[in-house]
Amino acid sequence: MIGRLSTLQFNQSGVSTILDAQAEVARLQEQIGTGRRIMRPSDDPSGSVQLVKLNTELSKIESYQKNIAAVTSALSFEEVALNSANDVLLRVRELTIQGQTGTLAQSDRDAIANEIDILREQLLSIGNIQNAEGDYIFAGTASNKPAYDANAVFQGDAVVRQANIGEGIRVARGHSGAEVFEAVNGGLNTFDVLAGLSQALRNNDQEVVSARFIDVDEATEKLSSTRTSIGVRMNWIANQASLNDNFNLNLQRTISDIQDLDIAEAIGRLQLQMVSLQAAQQTFVKTQNLSLFNYL
Repeated sequence: MIGRLSTLQFNQSGVSTILDAQAEVARLQEQIGTGRRIMRPSDDPSGSVQLVKLNTELSKIESYQKNIAAVTSALSFEEVALNSANDVLLRVRELTIQGQTGTLAQSDRDAIANEIDILREQLLSIGNIQNAEGDYIFAGTASNKPAYDANAVFQGDAVVRQANIGEGIRVARGHSGAEVFEAVNGGLNTFDVLAGLSQALRNNDQEVVSARFIDVDEATEKLSSTRTSIGVRMNWIANQASLNDNFNLNLQRTISDIQDLDIAEAIGRLQLQMVSLQAAQQTFVKTQNLSLFNYL
């Protein structure tokens, strides 16, 4: 009985040693194949916890950078629209100066008024412009419908959607029509100004023409202010994107320090482990048939 138990114990111990060595060889081969030191939490519990936190931060930065790309695209689109609106108002200003000429025939003032009506329609189209997603960009959060109705009455709201571009940092995706086209000279909007200017020219009411001319300048100034704010905002966003990139790089380096494998050192350990495995196998072969009867 004693001989049998000793042989069984020898066999079990030998098999256990071989299996452990094989497992370690397989683990090292897997690490070398992937270049990663930590393949599963049990490889380094503390390091694994750190990696979870760091990868969560990486995901946040990726989200921030996607938001920055979307906001930059939205602001660039709006900037193009406002540049077109500015061109319209500059042309209206030129026409108004012509219309103030005292020797101008009424037919000429009517022609100027007709062109201003056309420019007003162009400006209204800009006020109701849609982006690639079909959103009306000047309607605020009510972006699923036109910002202005056929009578140029504002249908949107003054709230602009915002996006997270950094930890605790939010930025507006654009401007509402309430900020861009409304509140010119008190209660008028830019479209009202052009309509009033056109009618004054037809009536040859130079006093009203002069008043609306001042309003055109005020409307142009509102556009200019908005365009300037877009430039400032885009510079700020670009700076934040650079900060995010730097933070991302630092996180990647930290993750690499924790997770990446020293290939040369791992290959050395693998070679030693394979030698140990071979020795364990040879020892097992020599001992597996031994019993007390071999010594009788």
